[in-house]
Amino acid sequence: MRSLLLHVSVGLFSLLTLPNVATTSENDSPIIGVLSQEVNEYTAKRNGESYIAASYVKFVESGGARVIPVMINQTEEEYKTLFNSINGILFPGGGVSLISSGYAKAAKIFYKLAIEANQRGDYFPIWGTCLGFEQLAYLTAQENLLVNTNTTGVSLPLNFTNEATKSRMFKDFPADLMQH
Repeated sequence: MRSLLLHVSVGLFSLLTLPNVATTSENDSPIIGVLSQEVNEYTAKRNGESYIAASYVKFVESGGARVIPVMINQTEEEYKTLFNSINGILFPGGGVSLISSGYAKAAKIFYKLAIEANQRGDYFPIWGTCLGFEQLAYLTAQENLLVNTNTTGVSLPLNFTNEATKSRMFKDFPADLMQH
């Protein structure tokens, strides 16, 4: 009898202290992949072949999304599976090859998958920062359009086309902001 009472007490205690699955809410925050890149002499760590700067994780999280790392040197099948589990991807800045790095190879696969998804009406955004934007330009043009320039300390205007106000990114911007 004492054993039965102990089991019932433990069972009731467990039910009272464990979170109620029926009352927990689903997390609908988007999941954004952040592409890792090879370590180099500036980013070298004792362990690992790739890294993601914490600032990119914090950037995505500050927008209300959850982050998942996208590791380099995975198979295309692994990338396809991951692609189908996330809502977008960020190609961060850094210092690796746009053509031959693991970063470039993974970016190319995600770029191709995003194009295919968008053609089916499944919106899959890709954000490129610095190197990431260069990678997107390379993948779009299918050639390296970068040239050396002496533009240190030069500010240039951002001139929007008429189509910008219809784009997903700028359609809700205030008109006065788009004029400056």
